[in-house]
Amino acid sequence: MGALGTVVTLLLWGQLLAVDVSNNSTDNAGVYTLNSEKQWRNKVTGEKLPECEAVCGKPKNPVDQVQRILGGSLDAKGSFPWQAKMVSHHNLISGATLISEQWLLTTAKNLFLGHEDGATAEDIAPTLRLYVAKNQQVEVEKVVLHPDYSKIDIGLIKLKQKVPVGERVMPICLSSKDYAEVGRVGYVSGWGRNANFNFTELLKYVMLPVADQKNCVRHYEVSTEPEKKQPKSPVGVQPILNEHTFCAGLTKYQEDTCYGDAGSAFAIHDLDEDTWYAAGILSFDKSCSVAEYGVYVKVPSILDWVQKTIASN
Repeated sequence: MGALGTVVTLLLWGQLLAVDVSNNSTDNAGVYTLNSEKQWRNKVTGEKLPECEAVCGKPKNPVDQVQRILGGSLDAKGSFPWQAKMVSHHNLISGATLISEQWLLTTAKNLFLGHEDGATAEDIAPTLRLYVAKNQQVEVEKVVLHPDYSKIDIGLIKLKQKVPVGERVMPICLSSKDYAEVGRVGYVSGWGRNANFNFTELLKYVMLPVADQKNCVRHYEVSTEPEKKQPKSPVGVQPILNEHTFCAGLTKYQEDTCYGDAGSAFAIHDLDEDTWYAAGILSFDKSCSVAEYGVYVKVPSILDWVQKTIASN
């Protein structure tokens, strides 16, 4: 499509039109109409106007500029506008992460909560309740599970309508860059269980360092050598550990994520771009300060699938 000049929107005879007033042609080449799919299409060529992408990763109150989930600190208003709460049909709470105006990431395990092993995405979608901001409920249109979700614990949720993006609701950015460098600090928010093992009514967050992967594997599986591995989780549940995951360790304050925080982003602040990125999505939230590491699915490992899935849906 050629470059557009000044575009104005008009309501004429009951029809909504967008007009490129810098286009001097007389054959309606500069006139666009809104079709049934809510796309602006050129009346002559059929081309559509480019769509604006929502701003991402620009919270009003960046958490690293305001002050410290198990006993973690309370969210400063607007620090985690990408955080969503998901409730299963058995009222089990988990996290989800807004990545665009209409799509969220969460774990496949979260999506299967309360369902039989043979449940399909079509079975799951109608049973979910999803909330953004504090308690703003949004309707789910569909669920898409990663084709290899037994190894890559991830799924996508599409909303029926786009959410208005602003200070309280904003996607986090995704990147092909691997931000999960050992020792780098990230922030994880959530409504998971607290130190008393109760679900919290308030959004909390914790600051955690990326851990050495080999130490994490040895902690849960005895050895990094495949033939010597054996289950060793101190909480009785084994995390999924492979090339698509990274671990984050406890802080010196013994703060940690816990049951119900899975699906939340490991958020990294890229200071050069002044933008927040999701380095990973929390998969194993059972550590609760008992085990030493939480486990996250790497965003670079799933980015291609995410982009293709959104484009085709």
